Order: sequence, then C-alpha cells, then structure tokens
Amino acid sequence: MPISIEEVTYLYQLNTPFERTALRDVNVSIPSGALVAFLGHTGSGKSTLVQHLNGLLRPTKGRVVVDDIEVRAITKRRDKKESLLPLRRRVGLVFQYPEHQLFEETVERDVMFGPRNFGATEAEAKERAHAALRLVGLDESLWTRSPFDLSGGQMRRVAIAGVLASRPDVLVVDEPTAGLDPLGRRDMLSLFKRLKHELDLTLILVSHDMDDVLTYAERVVVMERGAVAFDGDPFDLFRDEALVTSLQLDVPNVLRMAQAFEPTFGTIPPALRTEAELADWIALHLRKEGSL
Repeated sequence: MPISIEEVTYLYQLNTPFERTALRDVNVSIPSGALVAFLGHTGSGKSTLVQHLNGLLRPTKGRVVVDDIEVRAITKRRDKKESLLPLRRRVGLVFQYPEHQLFEETVERDVMFGPRNFGATEAEAKERAHAALRLVGLDESLWTRSPFDLSGGQMRRVAIAGVLASRPDVLVVDEPTAGLDPLGRRDMLSLFKRLKHELDLTLILVSHDMDDVLTYAERVVVMERGAVAFDGDPFDLFRDEALVTSLQLDVPNVLRMAQAFEPTFGTIPPALRTEAELADWIALHLRKEGSL
C-alpha cells in the first residue's frame, strides 16, 4: 500500500505563545512493500512525522495519502474521529515501550481489543487474536494469563500481536528495541523482518541505532530540524562521514571495523551489513591467502 507525504508542516500548540514548528514542508513517498528507516537525533521530527501516518496527528498544512485515504488538517469541528478508523485499521503503529499500552485482564482479551474496536465479532476477534499471537511466537499456555504476569519481552510481543490482530497493511514501529539487551534487540528486529515478508507488509522503522538500520533497512530517511535532510540508500549515507557528522548520527560499528581492517586486508566489499558478514569475509580472505 503506497504512502505519499506531501508538503506536510506541523505546528505544536498552534496559535499559542508556545507554538513550535515540528515539521516543515516534508515530502516523502513510500512504495508498497518497502522497508524504510526514519532517523534523526532527538527533536528532529521523525516520531512526529510517523504519527501522521495513521492520523494520530493531522497536518497543519499539506496532506498524507495512504493508498486511497487522504488526511488533511482539521478544518471544521464536525470533522469526525470515526472517519480515520479505516486508516487506523490499515496502518498499525507500535510505540516505543508498547507494553505500557496493555490493560486487559488476559493476554487473549488484550489482543482481541483492536479487531473488536474495528467491528469484528467476538468470534472473529478471537480468531484474529490467536493468529497474531502465533505469529509473534507467544506460547498458547500464556494466552489466558494476565499480560502483567509475563516477562518484559513477552509483554512486548503481546502488544505487537494486538496491532497485528487488526491485520494492517502498513506497520510503523517507533524505537521497537528500546530497553532490550543485544540478543533481545536482534530477536525483535528479526521478528519484524519475518512479519514483513510473511504478511507482505510495508514496514517503517524509527530508530536511533545505526547498526540496526544498516542491517535491516532498504532505505533511510533522515530528519533534521523538522525537514528531510537525506533520503536514499543506507550505504550512501554512512559512507559520507561529513554528512553523518553534520546530522549528528553515528557510523555503524561494522563500517568502522571495516575501515580499521583495510590497512591489513585491502579494500573490503562495501555492502557488508553485519559484523558476522565482515568476520566471514575476513576468514575467506585469510583462507585464500593461506593464513588459515
């Protein structure tokens, strides 16, 4: 499902002494099935922008078009919240620390909430909840338990299942690995990548972790002071050290390591995304040289 962000400007606390511009004339097009990462330092506008994709925020100026659904600024008091329900069913948003949104008595009931809110019958909601819980890999023995009795990682999977149960076409995940250890981070991002392919989703990832972005993203959009500062291939971004520095980003560890090894091993292929891939390349190089 294609997404078009056209000339979007957004002001917080409009027409007050505290008015502040969060987005200014943003233009981004995202084709169906893409995996795009939004980057930027704190306050750059990336989280504000993605909240426009399912109508949590509406532009002060400009418009967002998701497939055939258009979101513009509210111009009349009678603009109805209900008119955004079709958009919110098709665009699922997973917040940072999504487990903080859990509230029902059981895991099953919590995941059923979304489908019921969008008009599914009790039986349909239960069927969708069960399918979503299986997708995120939560054991069936936990479904009748309170979500607050689960581990942090399990709670996060319940919250993600709650979004998936509404069967969105687009999944927006805002800092999905916040608070997780390295293994938990890898498992969570691998889960989203698997879900993207299994469900044919458009996946939009908001992250501050450059290693995660390089490993998983096909394209990056960097926000700076509410505007788009870069939109393109992650390797093109991270190879430009001056640009990375000016945007207050970090170079991914694998690229730093590759640069450090080049005096010893010569030019290292530029398309290595992970430290494991770099280690494999070095091992292969040493075998060819007869050092292993």
